[in-house]
Order: sequence, then structure tokens, then C-alpha cells
Amino acid sequence: MNVTLPEIAPQERAALQLSVLVSVEGAPDLPGTLEMYRPVLDELEMSYEVLCVVDARDEQMTAQLAALERRWPELTILGQRPWLDEDAGLLAAVKRSRGDRVLTMAGWPEVAPEDIAALVGALDHCDMAVAARRGRAGSMRQSALRGMLRTLFGRSVSDLFCRTRAARRPALAEASAFGVRQHFLPAIGSELGYNVAEIDVDQPPANERGAKFVFKPLGHLRALFDALTLFMVLKFLRRPLRFFGAVGLPVFLVGMVITTVYLVLRIFADVPLADRPGLIFAVLMVVLGLQVIALGLIGEIIIYAHSRRLTQYSVKSVIRKEPVR
Repeated sequence: MNVTLPEIAPQERAALQLSVLVSVEGAPDLPGTLEMYRPVLDELEMSYEVLCVVDARDEQMTAQLAALERRWPELTILGQRPWLDEDAGLLAAVKRSRGDRVLTMAGWPEVAPEDIAALVGALDHCDMAVAARRGRAGSMRQSALRGMLRTLFGRSVSDLFCRTRAARRPALAEASAFGVRQHFLPAIGSELGYNVAEIDVDQPPANERGAKFVFKPLGHLRALFDALTLFMVLKFLRRPLRFFGAVGLPVFLVGMVITTVYLVLRIFADVPLADRPGLIFAVLMVVLGLQVIALGLIGEIIIYAHSRRLTQYSVKSVIRKEPVR
């Protein structure tokens, strides 16, 4: 039985071409799913590894995977303890992976095996290739989440809940470092400037799809909070005053206008200010607006103090020009 392993240092990484990552909980047919995709991975003619992250407390699943590991040298089991969720497991697998290209998969068949090569090959022209399953009817929750992502970030992939995707190591490592749900990885990668493409793939036959995604309560609420967190971090991390100012300034101005109206009525129309709940509400709005703006100013001071540690951009390539003789 394997236990949780520390992160591999960059100088210790072997030269692998592909890392296949599987982070799953509650998938009873996980060994069968891995066996289903193994011939396709062998036919890619690429050096690869398979990292499977599971809950270390699930002794039955760990034993089944250990039996498969003995027959599959490329397979490594990571028993995570304590188990948080599948998204945290994926982040742990990304840190342990060694391949230049990374393929993430679910614990059940989502994509026809023959389309795996197309996903991995698409990385020759993009940084992240997302699977879009043909004939997949979008649910209401998927449409709502897609619309929210388009509103916040300007774009969204069509098949949000498909976990099968291929990515370059820098793109996936940077996108998964935010620690949110896997469904947001394409949106994060696109917002960070990576080239994200959708690849149309087929679904496996109905009798081979095995385990299904299990709906968990409060999942939609968590997705909403993750989306709002990403919007704040990706859009306003380096300029917090823009966010807090956009919220606090209208509140402050509305409160000032109402307060000014009451003062004008008191001075020029001799209207008493006693028993005026609107005045108390207006004063509270002024105070609240100033506090929100002050939070933005404090954030600007903190960002300015640590600005040297924050990278404004990443260098994709360095173009050298031959010196003129």
C-alpha cells in the first residue's frame, strides 16, 4: 500500500513525456476503467506514468489498485491522508507528476479510448485541450454555470463537467494552484493567457461507462463561491481598490445625496430632522461606503509593499536576434 508522498523537486524529475492523473472518490470500477485505457496509453509511443490518488482510508479500493500496480509498472498509487476532496487530490498529483504533458481523467469512462490520442496530440498547437463530448445533453445546472463563467470571465467551455483534458505542465500547474473545482481549470487557464482549445470526442458505449458522477449537496453553492473567489483573485488581486471602490463609492455617494437633501430641507425649509429614519440610514451608508473604500486602500498598501514578489506576467518564449557584425 502506497502512502502520501512529498512533492518532487525539479532537479529530481525524470524526462517523461506524459503523466496521466486520476483523482477520484467513490468509483467502484476504477481498476476496470484504468485497464480500459491502458492499451491506448501503450499505443501512444510515449513514455508515461499513471498517478492515481485515492482516499487512504478506502482499504478495499487501495488493495484492488495495488494488485493492478504489480501488473502495470507505470501505475503509482497515492493514498492521500487526510482526504479532502478530489480537487485537492488532483493538486497533489500535479505536484508529483513528472511528464511534460499531463492528461487528467475521471474515475469512470468519459471519453472513447480512441480519442485520447487526439487530446494529447492537440497540445502541439495549444496549452490546454478540453474534451467536448458529442451528443452530451447539457443540463440546467451546467447551462447556469456556463453562463456565470461567461459573465465573469468572458468565455466558457461547452462541456464543463468533463474531467478528461490534456494540458502542458505549466498551464495545469498554475491553474490548479488556485485550489478550486476542476470544472474551472479551463476558465482559469484562459484568463491566465494560455491557449485553451476544445476537442470534439465521442462517449464510450453505454455499457462501458461504469460509475456515474455522484451529485453532492451544497455543490452548487460551493461552485458559486469558487467562481466569485476566482473573479476577485484573477481580476482584482493587484488592484483591490478598483473592486472595493466600485462597491463602496456608489454606497457612499447615495448616502451623501440623501444626507444633503435632509440638510437642505432643514436649513432652508425648516423641516425638523427628528424621527427621520431615512437620515440614519443615509449616515450608515456614508460610513459603510467609507469603510469599504478604506479596505481597498489597505489592500493597495499591502500589494504595494509586496509588489516585488508578485509577477505581473510570465514569459512564454525568448526570441534572440543574431548580433549584427
